[in-house]
Amino acid sequence: MATFRTVAGPDGSARHRILSAIRSHGPLTRAQLARATGLAPSTVTEVAQTLGSERVLIETEIVRSEERRTGPKSRALAFEPSLSTTVGVDFGFRTVRALVADVAGRPLASGRAALPVDYDAERGLSVAKGLIDEVVGRAGVPMPATAGVAIPGPVDTQHQRVVGSSILPGWSESDAGDFEAALGLPVIIENDANLAALGEHTFGAGTGVANTITIKFHSGIGAGIILHDRLVSGVRGGAGEIGHVEIDPQGPLCRCGKRGCLDTFASVPAILASMRPQHDVESVAELLALLAAGDAGAKRCISDAALTVGKVVATASLLLAPERIIIVGAMARAGSVVTLAIRDVLEREGIPQARSVPDVVLGELDDRHTAMGAVALGLSAQGWLPESIAPRVPDRGFVSAG
Repeated sequence: MATFRTVAGPDGSARHRILSAIRSHGPLTRAQLARATGLAPSTVTEVAQTLGSERVLIETEIVRSEERRTGPKSRALAFEPSLSTTVGVDFGFRTVRALVADVAGRPLASGRAALPVDYDAERGLSVAKGLIDEVVGRAGVPMPATAGVAIPGPVDTQHQRVVGSSILPGWSESDAGDFEAALGLPVIIENDANLAALGEHTFGAGTGVANTITIKFHSGIGAGIILHDRLVSGVRGGAGEIGHVEIDPQGPLCRCGKRGCLDTFASVPAILASMRPQHDVESVAELLALLAAGDAGAKRCISDAALTVGKVVATASLLLAPERIIIVGAMARAGSVVTLAIRDVLEREGIPQARSVPDVVLGELDDRHTAMGAVALGLSAQGWLPESIAPRVPDRGFVSAG
């Protein structure tokens, strides 16, 4: 078993450049790598030795045409043939999803399993382990080298632990070591809205845009923030927790323990509750069916919730100046009813002299946004994606699968 270290040091950029060069051009000698990456030969040698010890790279006698000469063949560096995949795990309040992807982020297989109400860490991780085994088996690949894991609550990214809160009872102080012991592979954990943002930034509607805010408009409301192509993450949890911004200090009691949070006015449960005087609506599917049928009450309730979300997003936009607002989650399926309402608030709440407001668009990854963000987190830790896209996590020197 090889020691795998997260990319969190001065060689992170070099590692990514070397892996990218080999992925783009095929097997390369050390000299070719130095030319292709602009790195010093000594740096190439050092990083290549590390990647070899991790069994990411192997030596081969395949040599490119310009290296042909008499005498012994040079040794080229290539990817290990059975090179690992990465798995993204997305815990929700009622379900868990697992998605296996290759080193380019292409999904190979995915699945979802139900979770009991108010499940604790032990139960949730047990179900996730069975799901990962099932999905990896269907993909027909070795056990992944890493897992990125999305948690629907505050996460202390620096110390890789779930922050104790009433939002996730039974998960308090669980850390990456607990996840690794239960899942049997190296794990990096992060908040689910943050990973939804990372997924859209890397593979979806945020591609090529340096500054975005992704709103996860779901059973809870969260935000993931990308600034200068980097995910903003909480040291002690709390980054992007817009669902717990106070709307009314005398409002309903929130699950976090405060009163009048955005979640209590605009989350999916709040929207469904607002519909019940007219319709006995129990699910998002029923709500959206009413919207599609032209029901004025459904349109009004969704629009009102989106306007409330928009007020919080407008304040965040004044602080952070995003170029694009990306809407994901169950209520993204309401389409323009949501995006137009949020854009309307941005136009009204923005600085009058400003000539433009951020684009408001729907995510492009359907309901895979968070799992794909977890994949991106794992790929970044391995060096397949730039270190700069993901939050820095401790170098724990954990053991890779494979």
